[in-house]
Amino acid sequence: MCSSFPRFPILWGETPLQPLHRFAEKLGVASCWIKRDDLTGIAFGGNKLRKLEFLLGRALKEGCDLIITGGSPQSNHARLTAAAANRAGLETWLCFAGKRLGEIQGNLLLDQLLNARLFLTGQYGSDGLLRAMEEKAEEARNLGRKPYIIPVGGSTSIGDYGYLKAWQELESQRERAEIPPFDEIYVAVGTGGTLAGLLTGHTLSRSPSRIIGVSVWQASEILKSEVAGLSSQLMKTIKQGQEVPSSSIHILDQYIGRKYGVPSEQGNEAIHSLAEAEGLFTDPIYTGKALAGLMDQVRLGKAGKKHILFWHTGGTPALFTHANSFLRGEEK
Repeated sequence: MCSSFPRFPILWGETPLQPLHRFAEKLGVASCWIKRDDLTGIAFGGNKLRKLEFLLGRALKEGCDLIITGGSPQSNHARLTAAAANRAGLETWLCFAGKRLGEIQGNLLLDQLLNARLFLTGQYGSDGLLRAMEEKAEEARNLGRKPYIIPVGGSTSIGDYGYLKAWQELESQRERAEIPPFDEIYVAVGTGGTLAGLLTGHTLSRSPSRIIGVSVWQASEILKSEVAGLSSQLMKTIKQGQEVPSSSIHILDQYIGRKYGVPSEQGNEAIHSLAEAEGLFTDPIYTGKALAGLMDQVRLGKAGKKHILFWHTGGTPALFTHANSFLRGEEK
């Protein structure tokens, strides 16, 4: 299986699996744990580094000298791609959505410190950005470069394999610590690749846990279809003759807030709650909204006295980009 996935090592090792005793008591659940993929290694960490280990591994194997990817100007994926590519000795071109960069803060500031080349495309959405990346790749080839394109979020079977491995890591940690299977596992969902990788590992291991994705972008039915397609492609790539059952794909879409990329009141309340209870930070665009989903499901009586895991996928630089959204009353 692994021979198809050359790896460029980035992670320091396993990310911590930690209990949140005070937060669990605050919620009223049997236990709450956190998987710290905000601690994956370089450039403030985040889930994309698990994907980039295999995406950059493939780029290096193919002899590429340039990585082209994209997203919003405050993309976590773009920041981590630039950092990981620097470590691999590769240049990075970042193709950003829209016609303006906005304030040079958060991830955008870090992109510039990492010396990535930035391009505004005027495009929106994953498909539009992919077309812009392909145009840039053609320009690069005309300059004698050998580019490797990584789609938005790194959501390909090569990238998603990183989260199949992450599932195996979690199960190994849990078993070594003699922790029973979690009843529910909550994770933020953007492009769907992280969830697809986790569900692939979950299906292959026949785990009784229920993985719940909290959308930060699209309607649940759209995301379910995309996650099913991504997991199916991953299963084929690793030569497994089965599919992730549709009944295993659970996605909540009521915690997006006004729209993608804009903090929500519920999400920011969740950020405050975890920080006050445990001294840990989530972000207002991804993990804060996913945490709000977990907390609301508990309030609604749908998580009850269960053993819950929150999968922290990173994104903390966004706290500084959206600092004004945390101001209250006269502070604004």
